[in-house]
Amino acid sequence: MGICNITKDSFSDGGKSFRTKDALKHIKTMVKAGATIIDIGAESARPGSDPITYQKEIKRLKPILEQLPKDKFIISVDTNKIETQEFVLKSGIHIINDIFGGNNDLFYLTKKYRSGIVLMHTPAPPKIMQTKTNVYKDVIKDIQKYFRNRVRQLDKYNISHKKIWLDPGIGFGKNIDQNLLIMKNIKKFRLQSCGLLLGSSRKSWINKINKSKVDQRLGGSLAASLYSMSQGVDIL
Repeated sequence: MGICNITKDSFSDGGKSFRTKDALKHIKTMVKAGATIIDIGAESARPGSDPITYQKEIKRLKPILEQLPKDKFIISVDTNKIETQEFVLKSGIHIINDIFGGNNDLFYLTKKYRSGIVLMHTPAPPKIMQTKTNVYKDVIKDIQKYFRNRVRQLDKYNISHKKIWLDPGIGFGKNIDQNLLIMKNIKKFRLQSCGLLLGSSRKSWINKINKSKVDQRLGGSLAASLYSMSQGVDIL
């Protein structure tokens, strides 16, 4: 999965693909490099970030989605707003990636549009999530329970598990020890035939181990990816 953030404040690539022509160029480069899924985000979810309105989110996404082919690669949109989710699904995108783990309204749309869905775990919105790293009794068991509840909800809509991916949310309301524990135990988050997604690239856990700026974290990103592949993670 290649990430294209059409934001000015994302932690890794904020501002680089904010203009439509830059975003399209970046997407083309990632597909050429081997990405089979492109995930587009119009709202930053870095720690401490503020949300934007769905109107602003749609305004950023619309010109890009209008120009992207819908039959060359899988298009995912990272959004937690139901208005945006319905807009992009109507536009023909294939997967909704929701940092808040979805809800019944999204599950209804997933069924209606026969789309895929990525459900991520976070204990709180980005603005305050790093103040919530102490809310867990057992971070592995708590996330497992969260996913089981979500999948149980989804099952009411008869959505195939092959269209569901679970993401434990590295860096989202977790400290360094919790992030490493999650990665070490990534297999434990596989539920039935749902897929697994891990978004660990360039995040601050790498800096905690090996002091490095965001654009110098390729080594840690590759190490996490190789380990994840060895553990059967489906989307990196």
